[in-house]
Amino acid sequence: MRAVYSLRRRLVALLIGVLAVFWGLSALLAFRTAHAEADALFDAQMVQVAETLLAIVATGNPMVAGEMAEHQHDYQLPVAFQAWQQDAHGGWRLLVRSSEMPAEPVTAAPGFDEHDLNGELWRFFTVDHDHSGYRVMVGQNHGARYRLAGAFALNLLLSIFIGVPLMALGIWAVVGRALRPVSATADAVSGLDPRRLAPVQVPGPLPAEIAPLVTSLDALVARVSEVLDNERRFTADAAHELRTPLAALKIQAQVAARAGDPATRGHALAQVVSGVDRMSHLVEQLLTLARLDPDAGRGAAEVVDLVELAEGVCSALIPQALRRDQTLALEAPAACPLTGNRWWLAVLLRNLVDNALRYSPEGGRVVVTLDAAGHSLRVADDGPGIPPAQRAQMLTRFARGASVEGDGCGLGLSIVARIVDIAGATLTLEDGLPRGDGGVGLAAVVRFAPGGAG
Repeated sequence: MRAVYSLRRRLVALLIGVLAVFWGLSALLAFRTAHAEADALFDAQMVQVAETLLAIVATGNPMVAGEMAEHQHDYQLPVAFQAWQQDAHGGWRLLVRSSEMPAEPVTAAPGFDEHDLNGELWRFFTVDHDHSGYRVMVGQNHGARYRLAGAFALNLLLSIFIGVPLMALGIWAVVGRALRPVSATADAVSGLDPRRLAPVQVPGPLPAEIAPLVTSLDALVARVSEVLDNERRFTADAAHELRTPLAALKIQAQVAARAGDPATRGHALAQVVSGVDRMSHLVEQLLTLARLDPDAGRGAAEVVDLVELAEGVCSALIPQALRRDQTLALEAPAACPLTGNRWWLAVLLRNLVDNALRYSPEGGRVVVTLDAAGHSLRVADDGPGIPPAQRAQMLTRFARGASVEGDGCGLGLSIVARIVDIAGATLTLEDGLPRGDGGVGLAAVVRFAPGGAG
């Protein structure tokens, strides 16, 4: 069983996946950019705090600096600090420090500096007061910076987690609306009546992606409808063709059963035998048509000598020609090689020659001509012929000319036309051999493609 999947679900999953990836990458890039900007802002904050503290301690009241930690803004990172004063001997005396800072200097480098403090990475800023001997060191824990950035990222992720399901619902609805023509097309196809096939009727305009599918379906429906119509006509014609000889057989059998005269009974029985022969020929022709499968025949291609094949067919049909005092002649070169299906070619030859013999009069002539250079086969007779206007119709099933007399069933040329079609050759009906009354018979000419026939 063929695997089935939901195109709607797959489209939604792919779209959500792609959008989530791009959204995540955008969020990561935004976070890194925001973190860099935040570092710059936090550095500016440290500089500002350091300068403020320096100004406070320079006034001689360093205890005021300790109260700054209690009044920092909620969205500012806490700043740890140390305030130092240089004594007369050049040493440094600690004036005030925050609880996070140790009692010894945390850094000796002026400006910004980074190093570990109590096992954590800190960023420090040192500033000196000119001519007063005061120094202020401020610092911020990098972990606190990352925690604040993480809080910003969490807010950003929360918006993503809330937005993705809402976006999925929106995409689901939009994709479903966009795929409505697919469902409408499926409903239209499933609603086709197999007994009366018609083009697929989909309401409303079709997307450009679905229109070729509907066009192909319409073309398939048209071909299937044509095949079904042909088969219905074939079945009706075959039923009619079988009904007539069966009725005649029944009548002749009834005559033979009731006839008291041996001559009458013998004539009726002879008609029964003739009718059985005609039905046997009809059934054989119908079975031949049913066996003409293009795919099965193409796999059996081989090099066939058309001259040898024609000699065998003509030899087999000579008794039929002798019964009506007919002349059957073969005009052919020494060899005429052709690549094709031997059975097809034999059926084609037999039907053409048999058809010519059946519709030629007693004492008539049939000439089979092979042309190796032109890759053609010609079977001509001096029978009643067919007017040019009716020749195309003679290639259909059960077709016989209005002025033609014979015991054929009207399938010979139809079989030939079918073989010619699947073999890639051409069949034309032309003027045949001249008659004594000034008219001409019929000639069937088959022209093969150079090098092959199916």
